Amino acid sequence: MANLSGIKGVIKQAIGVQGRSPGAGWKGETVNTEFGPVRVVPARGTLMGTTFYPVAPPAPSVPAQKTIPSRQQLQYFPHMHTPEHPRNWDFPAYLDNPNSRWLQALKAMYALPISFPASLSPEAGLLLHSLIRNIRPKVVIETGTFVGISTMWIAAALQENGDGGQIHTFDDMGPINKGPWREVDMLSGRLEFVAGRLAGAGLADHVVFHPGNSSFEIRAAHEELRQAGGVQFAFLDADHGVLGSWQDFWATEPVLATGGFVMLHDTFPEYCSWPGARDVLDTLNAKAVGSYEKVDMYLSPMNYGLGLIRRIG
Repeated sequence: MANLSGIKGVIKQAIGVQGRSPGAGWKGETVNTEFGPVRVVPARGTLMGTTFYPVAPPAPSVPAQKTIPSRQQLQYFPHMHTPEHPRNWDFPAYLDNPNSRWLQALKAMYALPISFPASLSPEAGLLLHSLIRNIRPKVVIETGTFVGISTMWIAAALQENGDGGQIHTFDDMGPINKGPWREVDMLSGRLEFVAGRLAGAGLADHVVFHPGNSSFEIRAAHEELRQAGGVQFAFLDADHGVLGSWQDFWATEPVLATGGFVMLHDTFPEYCSWPGARDVLDTLNAKAVGSYEKVDMYLSPMNYGLGLIRRIG
């Protein structure tokens, strides 16, 4: 057990925290720092039914049958983290680094009305970027380049990894039409636009564009992808219908390394209105050749959902 005597010497009794914040109700003490007080709950030293620390907490009583609730029955399953549906992306101030060429390029991309709402949010992009930095894949494929925001998040992580990783991004590069929450379009020139933005961000060495039908073009690139070492990470965000989502997955699976990851965007159809990624997650091991483990992740500010899959066999 840690020696608390030194800590006790700097702790002062304090009034309990008031209000409705997540910490409300925790009454105790504070550590006074040069920047202000920090709350501390004193060590209890007991568990219910004991008068001292037991040798080990007791094991739980495990039920013979466990019920899995639907998503709507989960105790925590958020819809939006804002009172109303956003109408644009809010680029966080903590990402506004004037010394980072690619972050400034991202900031400009998020300011464009064409990027909303189909692109990854800044918070989701940061999550994707962090995964690439930690997993450190050498070969990444993406379906659904759209206007290049997710491509930029991934390519920037590969650049920072410093080991020559590349993202192969697949999209038909056709027109983007107006839609819900998007009042602008891009009827031509998308490949040139996205390529220019990636080059302007200083990321061109880490990106290869593959215009055309994504599932066909991935299959056509199998031999080159195998020669490059196989795919360690795939971000599938193109056709969100059931068949289209499966076609992209089936095209990716033959070159996906065991231990490699697949991420799917728009996995909660009750919020994003698309059924494809959900069907992949729910029926994955029945319809795919390999064996997979998977997890759902929530997104902010609109919970359209992400699914993360790892191939384990």
